[in-house]
Amino acid sequence: MELIVISKPSFFKGEAQLINGLFDLGMQRFHLRKERSGKAAYRQLLAGIRPEFRVRIALHQFHELAADFDIQRFHFKEHERLQGLHSVFEDKPSATLSTSTHSIDHIPDLKSFKYTFLGPVFQSISKENYPGVIPGDFQLIRSADTKVIALGGISAANISQVQQMNFDGAAVLGALWNAPEQALQTFKKIKKACQTTG
Repeated sequence: MELIVISKPSFFKGEAQLINGLFDLGMQRFHLRKERSGKAAYRQLLAGIRPEFRVRIALHQFHELAADFDIQRFHFKEHERLQGLHSVFEDKPSATLSTSTHSIDHIPDLKSFKYTFLGPVFQSISKENYPGVIPGDFQLIRSADTKVIALGGISAANISQVQQMNFDGAAVLGALWNAPEQALQTFKKIKKACQTTG
């Protein structure tokens, strides 16, 4: 099962070094999402990530920076997808596109996207009053080639449940970034639990 890490929404001291540390521990994919950031700060963080890891980064904002950092992964929020903002990348074979949806009904329409986040699956760890919307007995039935990644409240404690629901992977956010000083140890635990579940 795939394990994706989404960045802390705000910048913090030592962030680039910590991201490099997560890559050193085997993080396969990192989604850089800073919704209230400026381009200069976004660029500075990217510059601090070691070049050999940048191929594993997906950009949520400032897609135009991709050329400067040899990045080929681009994420589009649901409303951006509905506006067709991803269409500029559809004719680029090297580009990997991802998106988000809150309904399984939309998944068959996501043919341009390699994978989509679906959630929140569980009560959000990073956002208060953001409950899960996926029933506990949910079973994902594939009707398209787009992979479906569980998002929302993911931790080492419920990774096995995510797999039982038949998701292709899980995205982690609050479990890591609510305590950045423990992020490396937390990632190790989540990764181990993910590997144990297959």
